[in-house]
Amino acid sequence: MKRLWLRFTLCLYAVMYTIGLPLILGIEDSYSDYHNLKPIIFPIVTIGVSLGLWLHRSREWKLAAFLLIIIACFNNDDWTIIHNTSAILFFILSSYIMINDKRFRLFGIMSILAYPLLFIDIKEKLFIFEAIQIPILSTYHLARVLYLLKLKTKS
Repeated sequence: MKRLWLRFTLCLYAVMYTIGLPLILGIEDSYSDYHNLKPIIFPIVTIGVSLGLWLHRSREWKLAAFLLIIIACFNNDDWTIIHNTSAILFFILSSYIMINDKRFRLFGIMSILAYPLLFIDIKEKLFIFEAIQIPILSTYHLARVLYLLKLKTKS
């Protein structure tokens, strides 16, 4: 039960991460650009988000958590291929897992519907995509945790 409450807290943390970084540091072209602004803080807060994914029992979410750690540790300027490949795999894997979750498939559908944003012709398209995807992911995990908490209290 404690693990579920920790996951619940980390889901809320991820939502605050999505809102907090742009509010505190301003809007950048991508969330990865915050690494340049705060090279110590960005990896720490991003690894905090990955902890919530790591607490899942499924291997798929552990892989997503590992990819998020790679994103946090390898900045986009010095490690472009590693960083961007991990980010692409993270979002695709997350969408795949959510769309295959029978109870919470709607989140996967919303996630997939956000991908065309990557093709709009504005500078902040990646930031907009990430600012939509991260709350979808966080809300998905929040819904799963609330569902599991409800099951635990019934038994």
